[in-house]
This record gives sequence, structure tokens and C-alpha cells, in this order.
Amino acid sequence: MANTIITSKMTQILSLEMAKQAGFLKIGAKDYFSSQINGKMRAGKTYTFVLPDAGNVVEGLVASPRDIEEKKVDLTIKSYNNSVQLDALESVTDVKWEDEIAKSYAGKLMNRIVKDAVEDAATKATVAFVGEGFQPLAKAGAHLQSITPENIYGFCDPQMQAVLAANGQMFVPNGAPNDLYGKGHLGTFQGVDYTAERFLKPVVVGELANDATVVSIVDDTLTLSKALGDVKAGTPIWVEGVYACDTIGDETNVLYAFIVKEDASGAVLKVEPVEFEDIGARSISKDPANGKVLVPAAGTYYRALLRADGAYCYSPVNTLDFDLSSTRTTGDTDGIRVFTNSFTDAKTAVNLIRWDHASMTGTVENRGVAIAYVKQ
Repeated sequence: MANTIITSKMTQILSLEMAKQAGFLKIGAKDYFSSQINGKMRAGKTYTFVLPDAGNVVEGLVASPRDIEEKKVDLTIKSYNNSVQLDALESVTDVKWEDEIAKSYAGKLMNRIVKDAVEDAATKATVAFVGEGFQPLAKAGAHLQSITPENIYGFCDPQMQAVLAANGQMFVPNGAPNDLYGKGHLGTFQGVDYTAERFLKPVVVGELANDATVVSIVDDTLTLSKALGDVKAGTPIWVEGVYACDTIGDETNVLYAFIVKEDASGAVLKVEPVEFEDIGARSISKDPANGKVLVPAAGTYYRALLRADGAYCYSPVNTLDFDLSSTRTTGDTDGIRVFTNSFTDAKTAVNLIRWDHASMTGTVENRGVAIAYVKQ
């Protein structure tokens, strides 16, 4: 009897409710890899893809070929699920499945997916602007608009709006054009569309040492000459003279921001790996070794993440195949695909109904991402 609850309508409601909350994954994102990962779904496995770069421009008639493998992107397929257990002998007529199960389960499922995606993306920005009021937002938007003609989308801590309002400032409301933005649409500022994103948590910066220098950077490890103090994850630091590059590897006039990935109290910090030798793939203008480290002032900062259209990948997995289960693709709304899986324990007569969402998400061009820190 319990198996009768596995209906297309049920899973369509799940996918619809998830789609309403999936703005961070969908707005300004592109599906780069679903055609390549379809049919080889392995949750937790990391795949490497190649995106064409902008080439290498030289003066004169000498050919200067490029190896496109420099634009390799590593992303991981992640599968999330939420499930309900039901005794096969009990009546299902007492449960309002649409309201009590589908909507709440969809909310929890998408919340977890977005939370993980936001935390990962917040360390991928290549530039960071710190200040009060709208100034950091203005600088972040202006930087991205100067290096790409693509549309720019912003996601910010909802509390930032309260801080700005206290200073008599506000976003320009323009009304959400459709459910893509949902309730969290805040408005625009200098041509950037902003959406509230509650998983962009504030960063508390303590009193940090301002006389450290860089010893080296190897992969994701930045080693300094001395400890800065207690550095919280999400804290930006800069290195004097080390500038960020644009999306084709040319130097800009904005310092590169090393966003700390993990809390640290020593002289070794985990940051995003950088490339400073190959012009097409460069993220920073030069080797940061021996450069002086610059740190933000102590305080509490609310964050906004800005990204150019296409700088983020959201590729849903189109097929799942589980042995010993009944799997159906019964929900697909605005790119959010939900699978229903039914598992039956013949000994206990218990059915497990599981709803799955699998996708490959992540930043594919961190040079097209900026982050703004608004001080409380």
C-alpha cells in the first residue's frame, strides 16, 4: 500500500519547491558538463574538464599556439537525498503528503545543497573590497564590469540590507521578473541584480598582525613569515604588489584577495591555488614570495558575492541507476531534477521512499568572481 505514494505529482512538488530556493545555483550559472557526465554517475567522484582559453596574443607573424589543457576545471558530482520510512501495513490516508512531506522535505534538501555550494564559492573570489555602506558593492561591481561584458549577479547576506538601511541607503527595487529570483530578490545597484543569500555568513575579523610577509605558496598552502593571529575562515588578505588578473590573464589594477578557507592561528593558511606563470591561465600577476601581507581592519563584516554570467557551473545529473531499488525520474522543474527511489525490506515490510538530487556545481572562472565586505 505504501508504494502508492510514489507518484509523479509528489516528486514534481519536490522539484518545484526546490527550484524556488535554488537561485544561487541557477542565476547566472551555465550547464557546462551534464552531457559529459550523463551515464557515468559516481557520487563523490571528481572529474576534470577542459574549457577553451582566450589564446595568447603576440605582436608579429610568429605563431604562438596554446595548450588548452591549462584551462582544466575539476568539479565533483555530489548527490543529496532526503527520505521517509513507512510501514507497508499502515494507512497512508492520514498523511497530507503534499504539505507535510513534499514541501518540507524539499526545503531541507535544497537548503543543504545551497549551503554547501555557497560555502565553497565564497572562497573562490579573486578580488575583495572592504568598507562601509555601498562602497564595497560599487567597487566589486565596477571591477567585474570592467573585465567582462557579461551580466553581473550578486548574492548578499540579508542582514547587509539592514545595515545599509540604517545608513539611509537601499537597493533600487525593480520587481522579480519571475520565480527564478523568488522572495529573496532585493533589487539592483549600479547594474548588478542582488538576491538575498542567508548562507553567506558574516566574518568576524580580529586584530591581525600587519608586518608579516609571504614565504611561499604551494598549491593551496600559503606560508607566511609569522602568524597573523586568529584568522577566521572567509577572511581576505592581500599581498602588496600582487594584482588580480582578468579572464584572459592580463593584469588588472586591483590586488588579488587570498580568501582564507579554514580557521587558522599559525603561519600557514589554506587558500585557493593560484597560477602566476602562464599568461592565459594567470590568476595573479606575479609570485607573491617576499611580498608584504595586508590585512583588513578588525570588525564584523557582512558579505556579498558577485559573479559574471557563466562564471559558475550548475550541471544536473540526468540519470541515476541503483541496484535493488525502483528508481523513477518523475520531477523536473526549471533545471532541478528529482529522482524517486523506493527500497522495500521484505522481512520487516518497511518501505523507504527516498528523493535524490545529484548535480555538479562549482566556480569555473574565479577571475569572474568578486566579494564585498560591508563593515557593520
